[in-house]
Amino acid sequence: MANSRQTGFFDGNHPKSAQISIRDRHELVRLADMIPWPDLIEAATTIRLSQIKAYSGPQPHYRELLGAVALMSVKNITFREAEDLIAHYAPARYLCSLMDSSWQPDHITIFEFTQMLGPDGMDTINKVILLNAKDLGLLDPTRLMSDTTAQEAMIPYPNEVGLMKRFSDLVGKNLKRVSGKFSKVKTKIKEIASRVRGLARHSHLFAKTKEEKRKVGKKLYHSTLEIHELLKACVTAGYGGRTKAALELERLSSVMGRLLPQILFFIETGFVAAKKIIHLQAPELYSIVRGKAGKRVEFGLKWGINRIDGFVLGFLISNGKHASDQKFCVQAINEHIELFGAAPKTFGFDRGGYSKANIKRAQKLGVKNVGIAPTGKASWAVSDNKREAIQRERAQVEAAIGTAKSKKYRFNKPDAKRTRAMQTYGHRAFLGMNLMKTIRELAAL
Repeated sequence: MANSRQTGFFDGNHPKSAQISIRDRHELVRLADMIPWPDLIEAATTIRLSQIKAYSGPQPHYRELLGAVALMSVKNITFREAEDLIAHYAPARYLCSLMDSSWQPDHITIFEFTQMLGPDGMDTINKVILLNAKDLGLLDPTRLMSDTTAQEAMIPYPNEVGLMKRFSDLVGKNLKRVSGKFSKVKTKIKEIASRVRGLARHSHLFAKTKEEKRKVGKKLYHSTLEIHELLKACVTAGYGGRTKAALELERLSSVMGRLLPQILFFIETGFVAAKKIIHLQAPELYSIVRGKAGKRVEFGLKWGINRIDGFVLGFLISNGKHASDQKFCVQAINEHIELFGAAPKTFGFDRGGYSKANIKRAQKLGVKNVGIAPTGKASWAVSDNKREAIQRERAQVEAAIGTAKSKKYRFNKPDAKRTRAMQTYGHRAFLGMNLMKTIRELAAL
Protein backbone atom coordinates (compact mmCIF):
# COMPACT_ATOMS: atom_id res chain seq x y z
CA MET A 1 0.00 0.00 0.00
CA ALA A 2 1.41 3.38 -1.02
CA ASN A 3 2.16 5.87 1.71
CA SER A 4 -0.38 8.69 1.37
CA ARG A 5 2.14 11.16 2.83
CA GLN A 6 4.41 10.51 -0.15
CA THR A 7 1.77 10.76 -2.87
CA GLY A 8 2.51 14.40 -3.63
CA PHE A 9 6.01 13.56 -4.83
CA PHE A 10 4.72 11.32 -7.62
CA ASP A 11 1.29 12.50 -8.70
CA GLY A 12 2.62 15.50 -10.68
CA ASN A 13 -0.36 17.69 -9.79
CA HIS A 14 1.49 20.49 -8.01
CA PRO A 15 0.40 23.98 -9.13
CA LYS A 16 2.97 25.84 -11.24
CA SER A 17 1.71 29.35 -10.49
CA ALA A 18 1.14 31.28 -7.27
CA GLN A 19 -0.31 34.58 -6.15
CA ILE A 20 2.42 36.42 -4.25
CA SER A 21 2.30 39.72 -2.42
CA ILE A 22 5.56 41.68 -2.24
CA ARG A 23 6.42 43.73 0.81
CA ASP A 24 6.41 47.49 0.17
CA ARG A 25 9.71 47.76 2.05
CA HIS A 26 11.53 45.23 -0.11
CA GLU A 27 14.69 46.86 -1.51
CA LEU A 28 13.88 45.97 -5.14
CA VAL A 29 10.38 47.43 -4.77
CA ARG A 30 11.84 50.63 -3.34
CA LEU A 31 14.40 50.65 -6.13
CA ALA A 32 11.69 50.36 -8.80
CA ASP A 33 9.64 53.16 -7.22
CA MET A 34 12.65 55.47 -6.83
CA ILE A 35 14.39 55.25 -10.22
CA PRO A 36 13.44 57.98 -12.76
CA TRP A 37 12.60 55.52 -15.55
CA PRO A 38 11.58 58.09 -18.22
CA ASP A 39 15.00 59.75 -17.96
CA LEU A 40 16.79 56.40 -18.23
CA ILE A 41 14.66 55.32 -21.20
CA GLU A 42 15.42 58.61 -22.96
CA ALA A 43 19.16 58.14 -22.34
CA ALA A 44 19.11 54.51 -23.58
CA THR A 45 17.11 55.49 -26.68
CA THR A 46 19.63 58.22 -27.53
CA ILE A 47 22.52 55.78 -27.18
CA ARG A 48 20.83 53.23 -29.44
CA LEU A 49 20.04 55.83 -32.09
CA SER A 50 23.70 56.88 -32.16
CA GLN A 51 24.72 53.30 -33.01
CA ILE A 52 22.14 52.16 -35.60
CA LYS A 53 22.16 53.06 -39.31
CA ALA A 54 18.40 53.09 -39.81
CA TYR A 55 15.52 53.56 -37.39
CA SER A 56 13.74 50.30 -38.23
CA GLY A 57 12.93 46.93 -36.73
CA PRO A 58 11.38 46.09 -33.36
CA GLN A 59 12.10 48.44 -30.47
CA PRO A 60 13.97 47.05 -27.44
CA HIS A 61 11.98 46.60 -24.25
CA TYR A 62 13.77 49.58 -22.70
CA ARG A 63 11.91 49.67 -19.38
CA GLU A 64 12.24 45.93 -18.75
CA LEU A 65 15.91 45.71 -19.80
CA LEU A 66 16.89 48.77 -17.80
CA GLY A 67 15.32 47.02 -14.83
CA ALA A 68 17.56 44.02 -15.57
CA VAL A 69 20.61 46.31 -15.63
CA ALA A 70 19.58 47.77 -12.26
CA LEU A 71 19.08 44.25 -10.88
CA MET A 72 22.56 43.13 -11.96
CA SER A 73 24.14 46.29 -10.56
CA VAL A 74 22.85 45.62 -7.02
CA LYS A 75 23.22 41.82 -7.08
CA ASN A 76 26.38 39.84 -7.74
CA ILE A 77 24.82 37.67 -10.47
CA THR A 78 25.62 36.51 -13.99
CA PHE A 79 23.45 37.11 -17.05
CA ARG A 80 21.97 33.60 -16.78
CA GLU A 81 21.19 34.15 -13.09
CA ALA A 82 19.55 37.47 -13.97
CA GLU A 83 17.36 35.66 -16.51
CA ASP A 84 16.32 33.11 -13.88
CA LEU A 85 15.57 35.73 -11.20
CA ILE A 86 13.49 37.84 -13.57
CA ALA A 87 11.53 34.75 -14.64
CA HIS A 88 10.80 33.36 -11.17
CA TYR A 89 11.48 35.99 -8.46
CA ALA A 90 8.57 38.36 -7.88
CA PRO A 91 10.56 41.42 -6.64
CA ALA A 92 12.85 41.14 -9.68
CA ARG A 93 9.81 40.99 -11.98
CA TYR A 94 8.41 44.07 -10.24
CA LEU A 95 11.71 45.90 -10.77
CA CYS A 96 11.55 45.03 -14.47
CA SER A 97 7.84 45.97 -14.74
CA LEU A 98 6.88 42.42 -15.74
CA MET A 99 4.28 41.57 -13.09
CA ASP A 100 1.43 41.48 -15.63
CA SER A 101 3.48 40.47 -18.66
CA SER A 102 4.14 37.14 -20.33
CA TRP A 103 7.37 38.44 -21.93
CA GLN A 104 10.67 37.95 -20.19
CA PRO A 105 14.26 38.58 -21.35
CA ASP A 106 16.76 35.77 -21.77
CA HIS A 107 20.43 36.10 -20.85
CA ILE A 108 21.46 36.85 -24.45
CA THR A 109 19.00 39.75 -24.69
CA ILE A 110 20.25 41.21 -21.39
CA PHE A 111 23.87 40.79 -22.48
CA GLU A 112 23.30 42.44 -25.87
CA PHE A 113 21.46 45.35 -24.25
CA THR A 114 24.36 45.84 -21.82
CA GLN A 115 26.79 45.70 -24.75
CA MET A 116 24.70 48.29 -26.57
CA LEU A 117 24.83 50.64 -23.57
CA GLY A 118 28.57 50.20 -23.19
CA PRO A 119 30.65 52.21 -20.69
CA ASP A 120 29.27 55.58 -21.86
CA GLY A 121 25.68 54.41 -21.46
CA MET A 122 26.30 52.93 -18.02
CA ASP A 123 28.05 56.15 -16.97
CA THR A 124 25.10 58.20 -18.26
CA ILE A 125 22.64 56.10 -16.23
CA ASN A 126 24.78 56.54 -13.13
CA LYS A 127 24.82 60.32 -13.63
CA VAL A 128 21.02 60.36 -13.98
CA ILE A 129 20.77 58.57 -10.62
CA LEU A 130 23.17 61.09 -9.01
CA LEU A 131 21.18 64.05 -10.32
CA ASN A 132 17.97 62.41 -9.13
CA ALA A 133 19.49 61.97 -5.65
CA LYS A 134 20.38 65.68 -5.68
CA ASP A 135 16.82 66.62 -6.67
CA LEU A 136 15.48 64.44 -3.84
CA GLY A 137 17.68 66.32 -1.36
CA LEU A 138 19.81 63.24 -0.61
CA LEU A 139 23.06 64.55 -2.11
CA ASP A 140 24.90 67.77 -1.31
CA PRO A 141 27.22 68.58 -4.27
CA THR A 142 29.17 71.26 -2.38
CA ARG A 143 31.69 68.75 -0.92
CA LEU A 144 33.93 66.68 -3.16
CA MET A 145 36.59 64.19 -2.05
CA SER A 146 38.66 62.42 -4.70
CA ASP A 147 41.21 59.65 -5.06
CA THR A 148 42.57 57.23 -7.66
CA THR A 149 42.47 53.43 -7.77
CA ALA A 150 43.39 50.61 -10.11
CA GLN A 151 40.81 48.32 -11.67
CA GLU A 152 42.65 45.05 -12.02
CA ALA A 153 41.91 42.90 -15.04
CA MET A 154 41.28 39.17 -14.83
CA ILE A 155 44.36 38.26 -16.87
CA PRO A 156 47.40 36.05 -16.27
CA TYR A 157 50.73 37.61 -15.36
CA PRO A 158 51.99 39.20 -18.61
CA ASN A 159 55.36 37.53 -19.24
CA GLU A 160 56.96 37.39 -22.68
CA VAL A 161 56.72 33.60 -23.08
CA GLY A 162 53.01 33.62 -22.25
CA LEU A 163 52.28 36.49 -24.65
CA MET A 164 54.06 34.80 -27.57
CA LYS A 165 52.36 31.46 -26.94
CA ARG A 166 48.98 33.19 -26.63
CA PHE A 167 49.53 34.93 -29.96
CA SER A 168 50.34 31.60 -31.61
CA ASP A 169 47.22 29.99 -30.10
CA LEU A 170 44.90 32.84 -31.15
CA VAL A 171 46.24 32.85 -34.70
CA GLY A 172 45.75 29.08 -34.98
CA LYS A 173 42.23 29.32 -33.54
CA ASN A 174 41.14 32.02 -36.00
CA LEU A 175 42.83 30.40 -38.99
CA LYS A 176 40.46 27.44 -38.57
CA ARG A 177 37.54 29.81 -39.25
CA VAL A 178 38.84 31.30 -42.49
CA SER A 179 39.21 29.70 -45.89
CA GLY A 180 40.38 30.64 -49.36
CA LYS A 181 43.92 31.93 -49.78
CA PHE A 182 44.65 31.62 -46.06
CA SER A 183 44.88 27.85 -46.64
CA LYS A 184 48.32 28.36 -48.20
CA VAL A 185 49.84 29.39 -44.86
CA LYS A 186 47.78 27.23 -42.49
CA THR A 187 50.11 24.22 -42.65
CA LYS A 188 53.24 26.33 -42.24
CA ILE A 189 51.82 28.28 -39.29
CA LYS A 190 50.61 25.05 -37.69
CA GLU A 191 54.17 23.65 -37.80
CA ILE A 192 55.65 26.82 -36.27
CA ALA A 193 52.88 26.95 -33.63
CA SER A 194 53.80 23.40 -32.57
CA ARG A 195 57.39 24.54 -32.18
CA VAL A 196 56.25 27.56 -30.12
CA ARG A 197 54.29 25.33 -27.74
CA GLY A 198 57.32 23.09 -27.26
CA LEU A 199 59.62 26.04 -26.55
CA ALA A 200 57.11 27.56 -24.13
CA ARG A 201 56.88 24.24 -22.26
CA HIS A 202 60.69 23.99 -22.16
CA SER A 203 60.93 27.55 -20.79
CA HIS A 204 58.41 26.86 -18.00
CA LEU A 205 59.72 23.44 -16.96
CA PHE A 206 63.40 23.15 -17.78
CA ALA A 207 64.99 26.60 -18.22
CA LYS A 208 66.10 27.35 -14.68
CA THR A 209 68.75 30.06 -15.08
CA LYS A 210 68.38 33.53 -16.57
CA GLU A 211 70.77 32.63 -19.39
CA GLU A 212 68.78 29.50 -20.30
CA LYS A 213 65.53 31.46 -20.23
CA ARG A 214 67.06 34.15 -22.42
CA LYS A 215 68.20 31.59 -25.02
CA VAL A 216 64.77 29.90 -25.12
CA GLY A 217 63.11 33.30 -25.22
CA LYS A 218 65.15 34.31 -28.25
CA LYS A 219 64.19 31.11 -30.10
CA LEU A 220 60.56 31.76 -29.18
CA TYR A 221 60.85 35.32 -30.44
CA HIS A 222 62.15 34.25 -33.86
CA SER A 223 59.45 31.56 -34.19
CA THR A 224 56.74 34.07 -33.25
CA LEU A 225 58.25 36.56 -35.70
CA GLU A 226 57.90 33.93 -38.46
CA ILE A 227 54.19 33.52 -37.69
CA HIS A 228 53.73 37.27 -37.63
CA GLU A 229 55.47 37.77 -40.98
CA LEU A 230 53.31 35.09 -42.63
CA LEU A 231 50.16 36.55 -41.09
CA LYS A 232 51.11 40.11 -42.00
CA ALA A 233 51.62 39.13 -45.66
CA CYS A 234 48.15 37.52 -45.76
CA VAL A 235 46.48 40.50 -44.09
CA THR A 236 48.23 42.96 -46.42
CA ALA A 237 47.03 40.96 -49.45
CA GLY A 238 43.45 41.15 -48.11
CA TYR A 239 42.93 37.41 -47.62
CA GLY A 240 39.73 36.36 -45.85
CA GLY A 241 37.71 39.45 -46.75
CA ARG A 242 35.84 41.18 -43.92
CA THR A 243 34.78 38.09 -41.98
CA LYS A 244 34.97 38.22 -38.19
CA ALA A 245 37.91 35.80 -38.03
CA ALA A 246 39.82 37.69 -40.75
CA LEU A 247 39.31 40.99 -38.92
CA GLU A 248 40.56 39.40 -35.70
CA LEU A 249 43.67 38.14 -37.49
CA GLU A 250 44.23 41.65 -38.84
CA ARG A 251 43.92 43.08 -35.31
CA LEU A 252 46.32 40.47 -33.88
CA SER A 253 48.84 41.30 -36.60
CA SER A 254 48.65 45.00 -35.72
CA VAL A 255 49.01 44.41 -31.96
CA MET A 256 51.89 41.97 -32.39
CA GLY A 257 53.65 44.40 -34.70
CA ARG A 258 53.91 46.77 -31.72
CA LEU A 259 54.57 44.08 -29.13
CA LEU A 260 57.43 42.16 -30.82
CA PRO A 261 59.97 45.04 -30.55
CA GLN A 262 59.04 45.38 -26.86
CA ILE A 263 59.62 41.64 -26.32
CA LEU A 264 63.00 41.80 -28.09
CA PHE A 265 63.99 44.80 -25.98
CA PHE A 266 63.28 42.83 -22.78
CA ILE A 267 65.15 39.72 -24.00
CA GLU A 268 68.24 41.76 -24.90
CA THR A 269 68.33 44.20 -21.97
CA GLY A 270 66.29 42.63 -19.18
CA PHE A 271 64.26 45.85 -18.83
CA VAL A 272 60.57 46.32 -19.58
CA ALA A 273 59.87 48.65 -22.49
CA ALA A 274 57.86 51.81 -21.91
CA LYS A 275 54.09 51.46 -22.43
CA LYS A 276 54.43 47.69 -22.70
CA ILE A 277 51.42 45.80 -24.10
CA ILE A 278 50.35 43.30 -21.44
CA HIS A 279 47.37 41.57 -23.07
CA LEU A 280 46.65 40.69 -26.69
CA GLN A 281 42.86 40.90 -26.50
CA ALA A 282 42.87 44.10 -24.43
CA PRO A 283 45.99 46.02 -25.52
CA GLU A 284 44.71 49.19 -23.82
CA LEU A 285 45.49 47.70 -20.39
CA TYR A 286 48.74 48.71 -18.74
CA SER A 287 50.79 48.13 -15.60
CA ILE A 288 50.15 50.51 -12.69
CA VAL A 289 52.97 50.82 -10.16
CA ARG A 290 51.33 51.15 -6.73
CA GLY A 291 54.18 50.24 -4.38
CA LYS A 292 51.88 48.32 -2.03
CA ALA A 293 53.17 45.60 0.27
CA GLY A 294 52.79 42.29 -1.55
CA LYS A 295 51.44 43.97 -4.70
CA ARG A 296 53.94 46.36 -6.21
CA VAL A 297 52.28 46.42 -9.64
CA GLU A 298 48.64 46.03 -10.68
CA PHE A 299 47.56 45.28 -14.25
CA GLY A 300 44.47 46.98 -15.59
CA LEU A 301 43.09 50.53 -15.78
CA LYS A 302 43.51 53.56 -13.55
CA TRP A 303 40.27 55.20 -12.42
CA GLY A 304 39.43 58.41 -10.67
CA ILE A 305 36.88 58.28 -7.85
CA ASN A 306 34.76 61.27 -6.83
CA ARG A 307 32.92 60.84 -3.54
CA ILE A 308 30.12 63.38 -3.25
CA ASP A 309 28.31 63.29 0.09
CA GLY A 310 28.46 59.48 0.21
CA PHE A 311 27.63 58.94 -3.47
CA VAL A 312 30.29 57.90 -5.98
CA LEU A 313 31.20 58.92 -9.51
CA GLY A 314 33.93 56.95 -11.26
CA PHE A 315 35.73 57.82 -14.49
CA LEU A 316 38.88 56.88 -16.39
CA ILE A 317 41.83 59.20 -15.94
CA SER A 318 42.74 60.85 -19.27
CA ASN A 319 40.43 58.38 -21.09
CA GLY A 320 42.37 55.35 -19.87
CA LYS A 321 45.86 56.60 -20.72
CA HIS A 322 48.85 56.83 -18.40
CA ALA A 323 48.49 59.98 -16.30
CA SER A 324 49.79 61.37 -13.01
CA ASP A 325 47.69 62.20 -9.96
CA GLN A 326 48.51 65.88 -10.49
CA LYS A 327 46.66 65.88 -13.82
CA PHE A 328 43.77 63.91 -12.31
CA CYS A 329 43.40 66.44 -9.50
CA VAL A 330 42.05 69.10 -11.88
CA GLN A 331 40.11 66.54 -13.96
CA ALA A 332 38.17 65.49 -10.84
CA ILE A 333 36.90 69.05 -10.35
CA ASN A 334 36.03 69.41 -14.04
CA GLU A 335 34.03 66.14 -13.96
CA HIS A 336 32.10 67.49 -10.97
CA ILE A 337 31.37 70.79 -12.73
CA GLU A 338 30.24 69.00 -15.90
CA LEU A 339 27.72 66.94 -13.92
CA PHE A 340 26.36 69.42 -11.39
CA GLY A 341 26.96 72.71 -13.22
CA ALA A 342 29.07 74.27 -10.46
CA ALA A 343 32.35 73.65 -8.66
CA PRO A 344 32.24 72.22 -5.11
CA LYS A 345 32.85 74.63 -2.26
CA THR A 346 35.21 72.13 -0.60
CA PHE A 347 37.62 69.78 -2.38
CA GLY A 348 39.92 67.18 -0.82
CA PHE A 349 42.74 65.16 -2.37
CA ASP A 350 45.92 63.43 -1.20
CA ARG A 351 49.48 64.71 -1.57
CA GLY A 352 49.90 63.01 -4.95
CA GLY A 353 48.02 65.93 -6.50
CA TYR A 354 49.79 68.69 -4.58
CA SER A 355 51.32 71.65 -6.33
CA LYS A 356 50.86 75.39 -5.95
CA ALA A 357 49.70 75.49 -9.56
CA ASN A 358 46.96 72.91 -8.83
CA ILE A 359 45.73 74.93 -5.85
CA LYS A 360 45.49 78.03 -8.02
CA ARG A 361 43.73 76.07 -10.79
CA ALA A 362 41.18 74.70 -8.30
CA GLN A 363 40.50 78.15 -6.89
CA LYS A 364 40.16 79.55 -10.40
CA LEU A 365 37.56 76.85 -11.16
CA GLY A 366 35.51 78.09 -8.19
CA VAL A 367 36.59 75.89 -5.26
CA LYS A 368 36.62 77.92 -2.05
CA ASN A 369 38.34 75.43 0.28
CA VAL A 370 41.12 73.56 -1.56
CA GLY A 371 42.17 70.73 0.76
CA ILE A 372 44.99 69.10 -1.22
CA ALA A 373 47.39 67.55 1.29
CA PRO A 374 50.79 69.30 1.02
CA THR A 375 54.13 67.58 0.58
CA GLY A 376 57.17 68.12 2.79
CA LYS A 377 56.89 71.11 5.12
CA ALA A 378 54.44 73.07 2.99
CA SER A 379 51.32 74.45 4.67
CA TRP A 380 47.70 73.58 3.96
CA ALA A 381 45.70 76.08 1.91
CA VAL A 382 42.80 75.89 4.42
CA SER A 383 42.33 76.54 8.12
CA ASP A 384 43.05 73.87 10.75
CA ASN A 385 39.34 73.21 11.35
CA LYS A 386 38.69 72.77 7.63
CA ARG A 387 41.79 70.59 7.31
CA GLU A 388 40.58 68.20 10.03
CA ALA A 389 37.10 67.99 8.49
CA ILE A 390 38.57 67.31 5.03
CA GLN A 391 40.93 64.63 6.36
CA ARG A 392 38.06 62.84 8.11
CA GLU A 393 35.84 62.92 5.06
CA ARG A 394 38.61 62.07 2.59
CA ALA A 395 39.40 58.91 4.56
CA GLN A 396 35.96 57.65 3.58
CA VAL A 397 36.96 57.57 -0.09
CA GLU A 398 39.13 54.51 0.65
CA ALA A 399 36.09 52.84 2.21
CA ALA A 400 34.05 53.56 -0.94
CA ILE A 401 36.79 52.06 -3.11
CA GLY A 402 36.87 48.97 -0.89
CA THR A 403 33.10 48.60 -1.22
CA ALA A 404 33.29 48.87 -5.02
CA LYS A 405 35.94 46.13 -5.09
CA SER A 406 33.93 43.82 -2.83
CA LYS A 407 32.30 40.61 -4.10
CA LYS A 408 28.92 42.32 -4.23
CA TYR A 409 29.85 44.92 -6.85
CA ARG A 410 32.93 43.30 -8.48
CA PHE A 411 34.65 46.47 -9.69
CA ASN A 412 37.96 44.63 -9.42
CA LYS A 413 38.73 41.72 -11.76
CA PRO A 414 35.35 41.67 -13.53
CA ASP A 415 34.51 38.74 -15.79
CA ALA A 416 35.51 40.67 -18.92
CA LYS A 417 37.87 39.85 -21.77
CA ARG A 418 37.88 43.25 -23.44
CA THR A 419 38.73 46.72 -22.20
CA ARG A 420 35.30 48.09 -23.14
CA ALA A 421 33.57 45.41 -21.07
CA MET A 422 35.86 46.18 -18.11
CA GLN A 423 34.87 49.84 -18.28
CA THR A 424 31.17 48.92 -18.53
CA TYR A 425 31.33 46.72 -15.44
CA GLY A 426 33.31 49.39 -13.60
CA HIS A 427 30.57 51.98 -14.14
CA ARG A 428 27.95 49.35 -13.25
CA ALA A 429 29.65 48.81 -9.87
CA PHE A 430 29.32 52.51 -9.04
CA LEU A 431 25.72 52.50 -10.29
CA GLY A 432 24.90 49.67 -7.88
CA MET A 433 26.51 51.50 -4.97
CA ASN A 434 24.58 54.69 -5.70
CA LEU A 435 21.26 52.87 -6.07
CA MET A 436 21.70 51.15 -2.70
CA LYS A 437 22.82 54.42 -1.11
CA THR A 438 19.68 56.14 -2.41
CA ILE A 439 17.46 53.37 -0.99
CA ARG A 440 19.10 53.63 2.43
CA GLU A 441 18.80 57.41 2.50
CA LEU A 442 15.11 57.29 1.53
CA ALA A 443 14.43 54.64 4.18
CA ALA A 444 16.01 56.88 6.83
CA LEU A 445 13.67 59.80 6.06
